[in-house]
Amino acid sequence: MAATNQGGPSLLTRTTLIVVAVILVVFAFHALYVYTSERSEIIDDIELDVAESLKRLSKSLGPFIESYAVNEYESLVTTEAALKRHFAVIVEDFEMGEILGQPYYLFGQLRQGDGQYVDVQARDTSVTEQLDQAFYAGSAPIIGSSGKVLGEVWVYASDDILVKKLDRALLEELFTVLVLAGILSLLLTAVLRRYFFNSILGIDAALKNSDQEGIPKAPVPSFRYRELAVLSNGINTMLDSIKGSRENLKIERRRLRNTIIGTRSGIWEWNVQTGETVFNERWAEILGYSLEELAPISIETWMTLAHPEDLQRSSELLDKHFRGELDYYECEARMRHKNGHWVWILDRGSVQSWDEHGRPLVMYGTHQDITERKQAEASLSMAAGVFRHAREGIVLTSAGGIILDVNSAFCTLTGYARSEAVDQNYEFMLASDHHNQDFRKQVLSSLENEGVWSGECWIPCRNGSVFPTLMTIAAVSNNDNAIEHYVTLFADISHLKQNEEQLRQIAHYDALTGLPNRLLLSERLRHAVSTTRRHGDVLAVVFMDLDGFKAINDTYGHASGDELLIVLARRMQTTLRECDTVARLGGDEFVVLLPELSSGTDCKPILTRLLAALSAPVDLAGHSVHVSASLGVTLYPQAQDIDADILLRQADIAMYQAKQRGKNQVRFFNGMDGSAFNSRLVPPASSDQSEKQLD
Repeated sequence: MAATNQGGPSLLTRTTLIVVAVILVVFAFHALYVYTSERSEIIDDIELDVAESLKRLSKSLGPFIESYAVNEYESLVTTEAALKRHFAVIVEDFEMGEILGQPYYLFGQLRQGDGQYVDVQARDTSVTEQLDQAFYAGSAPIIGSSGKVLGEVWVYASDDILVKKLDRALLEELFTVLVLAGILSLLLTAVLRRYFFNSILGIDAALKNSDQEGIPKAPVPSFRYRELAVLSNGINTMLDSIKGSRENLKIERRRLRNTIIGTRSGIWEWNVQTGETVFNERWAEILGYSLEELAPISIETWMTLAHPEDLQRSSELLDKHFRGELDYYECEARMRHKNGHWVWILDRGSVQSWDEHGRPLVMYGTHQDITERKQAEASLSMAAGVFRHAREGIVLTSAGGIILDVNSAFCTLTGYARSEAVDQNYEFMLASDHHNQDFRKQVLSSLENEGVWSGECWIPCRNGSVFPTLMTIAAVSNNDNAIEHYVTLFADISHLKQNEEQLRQIAHYDALTGLPNRLLLSERLRHAVSTTRRHGDVLAVVFMDLDGFKAINDTYGHASGDELLIVLARRMQTTLRECDTVARLGGDEFVVLLPELSSGTDCKPILTRLLAALSAPVDLAGHSVHVSASLGVTLYPQAQDIDADILLRQADIAMYQAKQRGKNQVRFFNGMDGSAFNSRLVPPASSDQSEKQLD
């Protein structure tokens, strides 16, 4: 037996080797942890430095870019790169780029191998290769005072600091591990040698070192002697079983506690027969209370705080559970918060113990705050109601532009059935001939840059017609700022367009004759003057007044006079060229614009035809009447550049001289002495005769 013990393995040697190995492994893991933590901390510092620089530069560069102060922000970039020792700092200036006809103007600082910085003016191959070597890079938009994106700033960081610090940390940790492992190994070996043979004292000491429940805190040491080894192993087996059971109980309790904390659930225990109730702190916290504020606690606490309408439903569900009709109790109920508002609670539970007569004894359950879910459900319900009943057309599309759904107003306005619109490409809504490709590009650009577009859009109908709408398209993004779908809202503005056209007609045209009025004449005259000046041709301005119109008004009445004006207005429109304009100033005064003349004499045939048309008899209420006209003409350009109002006054002067000299004639304004000249015309017998007299 003794020989067997002497020939057995050395427990001390093996124990020492195992202890040394465990210590080395533990310290190795510790070294790995320190190395990883140090690396993570250094990386976080690098990212923080980059983020701070981006925040500072994106805020500081905006005013300089808006004021085109290139030197100032180049100096700022140089200072930032040198101060923070970044690998590179690059600024893309969209505003200056637009001036230079480029996507952006680029300036930056790039650190070289010797630690010096060089200017970067373009992203050529060399710069790109160097920037790709950066350990970390970040960018941020440069926002102007108006919210417009003025450019983008990039900050690049190298891993020089990371490599140096990690190398130093690794060497220090390895040295520490080796020293501590050696010291601990020597100490443990000495301790084992000293106490290994003192077996009985070791067992006694192990049994005495127990916790409050009498369980030894440490296992009994193993011995090389058979009898003591069997004894120590038996004791340790019992201890392991006890500790295992106790540890499992702790694990279960910890899991239950973590589950309650993780789900933020209130828990309750209810003695159904006595009404005694136990709540946890979270149960009270959901309602804004502490447990001390609710004391004394019983089932009456729940009944007092619950909404009266929900108590009845809760009672019915509990009865069904007690009768076995429901496997568990579940009820959504409102409870009064300490601040006075109602909190929605999901109340769940089940009976866990029954008496011999099948009556419930103790019930356990949870409380969960579902207020946000109920609010979300209400919001979704309201949104669905708006979608169904809105009078405006609503279109929901995917991020790729495929129509997912339309409301009934869309179908009513366009004539398309929902089945005809769903799964179609959204482009068909913008396919009206009223919009060109530039319009579509503008819409897509606004959605891409701003996430929303609003404006007027003509939408095609199923029957081939189109109608104007006021449309808004908005992008809807998820929590990661990725576009999920688009929502389009449009309203029919056909009646507004009609009102605009009516207002434009009233504002610019004479109500009686339909001719342009004084306001529209003024606009067209200024445009004609500008065009004449640009093209180098001649413009004739004719001021016209009817001769004998007052006598017809007095003789046949104003209604007949109005009818005469309408007839003469139509004759003038028929007689004049398409590029000419005839406007009524009021009463029997008219102005005619004759643009695009090669010379002043080119207007004479037109004036001759105009006099002939106005002098022809008109049948009014069975009476044949006729009038003539006095015409004053001025030409543009003149020796001195004059504005449109002076041209009208000159033509007016010439017209009055035509009146004074016998009427029914044309007088041209003489720019030399302010008088008018040219011969008088008698009522023409024919167009040829009138043209001859005008010459």
